[in-house]
Amino acid sequence: MAIGLERAASQEAVNRAEVARESEELKSTLLDAIAHEFKTPLTSIKAVTTDLLSDPAIDLPMHQRELIGIADEGTDRLSKLVTEAIQLARIEGGKFRLNSGVHFPSSLISGALRQMKSLIEGREIKVSVEGDLPPVWADAELIEMVIAHLLDNALKYSPPGSPLAISASHSESRIVISVADQGPGINEEEQSRIFDKFYRGKGDRNLKGTGMGLAIAREVVRAHGEEIWVVSQVGKGSEFCFSLPIVQEKGRE
Repeated sequence: MAIGLERAASQEAVNRAEVARESEELKSTLLDAIAHEFKTPLTSIKAVTTDLLSDPAIDLPMHQRELIGIADEGTDRLSKLVTEAIQLARIEGGKFRLNSGVHFPSSLISGALRQMKSLIEGREIKVSVEGDLPPVWADAELIEMVIAHLLDNALKYSPPGSPLAISASHSESRIVISVADQGPGINEEEQSRIFDKFYRGKGDRNLKGTGMGLAIAREVVRAHGEEIWVVSQVGKGSEFCFSLPIVQEKGRE
């Protein structure tokens, strides 16, 4: 009887886990589908606002140009949020696949900086890459996205005139890439939750964002078999770091 009860309890636990997994997959699939539905009208709106603002033949009154500019910026923000929702849905729905290859850390950083060009324009960015760093085995598109998320986070939580720093270094058998800011820092309690989905710091609640960026970054890095972490002190800024496997460590040439 005891063995029978134990088996029944074990099977019940398996069933609950399966139902939970299927529910999570369904939720992620629905979120992915809804987010894609948003993409089409957003693309159309962006095309219209861009055309109105950039065509010299269209002579708009100043107040109308300002209103269109607001709509254009709002479209960019909403498009970014939808993209993050799609990324998160794919990760949680198991539709997340790495397209890994051999890449140099400097090229990954350069790619992320190109993505962020419009947002970091006029901002001092200090890039420090150790010489002769070996290549890493990584999905370039996703790792560039991770660096972009960390840069975006640093921009939000640091004074406008303060510099940001990006570095890449050799640490034991891994390459560590980090993004540092001179913001208010993060206390120990928040550090344990900072990578949680939808979690936002207790600082300025007027900051834009959903709390998805760091959660996405964590899952991407974990998919590479590596870790992401933060080093921070209140009043002394924050440094977000993540590791990547060196090519030789993966048995590849």
